[in-house]
Amino acid sequence: VLITGQYIEEASELRFSDPRITAALVPGETSVGLQNRYLVSIPSDCSPGIVEASVMTRLGLSASRVFSVGVLPEVQQAKPNTSIDKAMTLEVGSVCNSAMTARAVDYYRFHATEGQRVLVDCAAKGIDSKLNPVVMVADEKGRDLAVERRGGVIDFLVPEEGAYVVKVH
Repeated sequence: VLITGQYIEEASELRFSDPRITAALVPGETSVGLQNRYLVSIPSDCSPGIVEASVMTRLGLSASRVFSVGVLPEVQQAKPNTSIDKAMTLEVGSVCNSAMTARAVDYYRFHATEGQRVLVDCAAKGIDSKLNPVVMVADEKGRDLAVERRGGVIDFLVPEEGAYVVKVH
């Protein structure tokens, strides 16, 4: 992970609410902007849930930020996906870690079978993000089928087998 923020130029360690989670400074990272890169190790027996992390700096311990420890497969958004033809493909039952594209809609595609129940959650609020997401599930042409404007979960019952699109803005 890369730690950024004000007054962290002399960060010396990361501390976690679960003491089994550890972090080591990535050696050799001396470029400007990369001094605070850490390799975080989470043991396999760590319970899923929210974990707090703080940075020890020359000014003391920072306020904590949270992240989620989970058991689902995770992927990282690799390239811009701001049009339906560039939608990132996701597997049902997975987590996608990403950063929103400013003033745009990000698109994700998944395949599902008729009658399958799919839960779509943009967990921004649960990890202290400032994002107030609007999330939509649409058909493969982008026509909205379900919309959640309050940052909650969409509980989507798939009407027919095929490709579907999640739109987030």
